[in-house]
Amino acid sequence: MPPDLIPRPDALQVGWGWFQVLLTVTFTAHILLMNAMFGGAVVTFLGGGRTGGPATPAARDMAERVPTLVALAVNAGVAPLLFLQVLYGHLFYTSSILMACWWLAIIPVLIVGYYAAYAVYYRYETPLRPLWSLLAVGLLLYVSFMFANNNTLALTPERWTAGFQDPSGAWLNLGEPTLWPRWLHMMVGAVAVGGLFAALVQDGRARKGIAGALEARDWALRFFTHGSLFQMAIGLWWLMALRDDVMRRFMGGSPLASALLVAGIAAAVRAVVLGFQKKVRPAAAWLVVTVAIMAVMREVVRFGYLDGVFHPRELAVVPQASPLILFLAVFAVGIACVVYMIKLAFRPVTEG
Repeated sequence: MPPDLIPRPDALQVGWGWFQVLLTVTFTAHILLMNAMFGGAVVTFLGGGRTGGPATPAARDMAERVPTLVALAVNAGVAPLLFLQVLYGHLFYTSSILMACWWLAIIPVLIVGYYAAYAVYYRYETPLRPLWSLLAVGLLLYVSFMFANNNTLALTPERWTAGFQDPSGAWLNLGEPTLWPRWLHMMVGAVAVGGLFAALVQDGRARKGIAGALEARDWALRFFTHGSLFQMAIGLWWLMALRDDVMRRFMGGSPLASALLVAGIAAAVRAVVLGFQKKVRPAAAWLVVTVAIMAVMREVVRFGYLDGVFHPRELAVVPQASPLILFLAVFAVGIACVVYMIKLAFRPVTEG
């Protein structure tokens, strides 16, 4: 690959490690909210009846919460996207340009999907509810697939030459072996997390003595337990699809990568076992641990694919700490606000 295909990156104000940690932490928060959002939309669709008829309580409750989760997930996604651009912007911008038509369409698609999520809630008792629900799920799938395309393309600059042959900006990285397992692993996992989120809501209702909540909790839990098992199988596919040198890092070539893989599997298994035991809150705690480990593994994969091409430690540093200090202060306030909003989202739906 000609080296002049990769743009020159900008300098940093502080060491790259700060941004790497912030990228991983904020991505973990975003992916948890995104999974709850998309999985909640799927739960709403599958549990809502096909003709606008009676829905399961878990699906009815999720219909109210999905629009809020869309707003939370989108806003929580801004921070990791910015940190990604700080460290890997010269790669990410190029991949975005190669698929510009699809990438720019994300904004209007997401707006329509957001509207559809609200339409499901406010038109819940109408025959059009299943159509609105299906539209919301379909548009969110589009957004997720475009992000998967862009992220895989940013990691494989050797494929850019083929993209440059298409001046339309409509090129996609469909020939990348990891694209489909990576995307499916994320989406199936999102359905599992959405099911657990719905189960948590119903568990809270059950603790307040609301009739039918336990049955609704157990119904939603099946999305988590069965979805997680399916996701593990896809995860094995994704592992096998990785480039050989990157895969070997998880197979003993790198003690850190191998330890992360073992820890991630152990945490995921523990969460699923607790799910089968209907211990919803401990399962959720182990799920958070699993997602955090997977977020670190994602960065290990990124380092592996870009080995010999680029590493953020190569970025020049022009010391200027005040912007970081201001950001951390605002970030702490923002986290407190998000936690408060999530607590509001968990409150049981008030009848009447």
